[in-house]
Amino acid sequence: MKTSIKVRDLTLKNIFIILSYTALLVLGVIYFESIFQYLGELLNIIQPFIIGFILAFIFNIPMKFFEKKLAIQNKKKRRVVSAILSVLLILLVLLLVVMVVVPQVIENVRTLIDNLPSIFAQAEKWLNYVFEEIRLSPDLLDKINEFQTRFAQTFISTLTAWAPNIASGVSHITTSVINIFMGFVMAIYMIFSKDKLIRQVKKFAHALFNDQHYQYISEVVKLTGTTFENFLAGQLTESIIIGVLCYIGCMILDIPYASIAAIVIGFTNIIPYFGPIIGAVISSVLILFVSPMKALIFLVFSTLLQQFESNLIYPHVVGNSVGLSALWVLFAVSVGGGLFGIPGMVFGLPTFSVIYELLRRWTNYRLEVKRNLAKKTREDC
Repeated sequence: MKTSIKVRDLTLKNIFIILSYTALLVLGVIYFESIFQYLGELLNIIQPFIIGFILAFIFNIPMKFFEKKLAIQNKKKRRVVSAILSVLLILLVLLLVVMVVVPQVIENVRTLIDNLPSIFAQAEKWLNYVFEEIRLSPDLLDKINEFQTRFAQTFISTLTAWAPNIASGVSHITTSVINIFMGFVMAIYMIFSKDKLIRQVKKFAHALFNDQHYQYISEVVKLTGTTFENFLAGQLTESIIIGVLCYIGCMILDIPYASIAAIVIGFTNIIPYFGPIIGAVISSVLILFVSPMKALIFLVFSTLLQQFESNLIYPHVVGNSVGLSALWVLFAVSVGGGLFGIPGMVFGLPTFSVIYELLRRWTNYRLEVKRNLAKKTREDC
């Protein structure tokens, strides 16, 4: 009698759980847009915390390096000194960028703006030359001229429509700067309180989950942290190396807008697979308006630089940090970019790497269970 009551209670419990999940799913479908709107507002509110967490994660990379190298016996003192050195290192890098790179970029941008009239005149001259050489029919020339006029009118009307949005754009930039500053302050607090925060999270997780689930979640968190840490450290280091090499090469080859091209190449190189191609195309188009021959030289140089990066720098700096074949790298970057744009292209690869590793472990576990079951069955027979 007691057994039947327990079975009935268990069945009712399962039915209640299924009905609850079904009700939540139906409500989620009905109020899909409202839920996403509230989630968007929530993300805007907690944006400084998200930025702070990302910055703290980046700060933690050099911090762990200093912790291993410093010969300080007291662990707490070593942690504090490592955190201070990590923050100082990041600030030093930012200071060097502001003092060395920013003036070069400003000079290049000023030169580009000054050359815009001559660039447009040269482009128009080149188009007229092409049209004359091809000897297009008068009707086609009229259509091309009509298209040019319509394009100019559309461009001017678009600029006019954008003018009222300048104030909101400035406000958005100001808000972003404030959020980044607040995130930076929170990141410093996080790395100095790293041990305390980790203990609090572990204590909460222990209270929330049983031992088996806690152990599994801990393994997933550790795998995720290690994968993202290795990927970001490798990609950032590689991007800096490529950017510096690109700048040196552009200066030697006397290629215009060397600093802008180097920054574009270095920045886009963070995006796996597609990044170097995107950076090379953007920089080449920019250089093309000044000198088509220099643009061709830059394309050849960037191609050689990419080969050097793929065969020598990437294997040593990034290595097998994600442990994926070229096919899965392409898949992860494409899906991540399609869903979340540029951030998805950058973080899609380590995210997919974590999912891939978890699926690999689960598959091996299931196969091992089946082999043991088959072995036990044969022994029983």
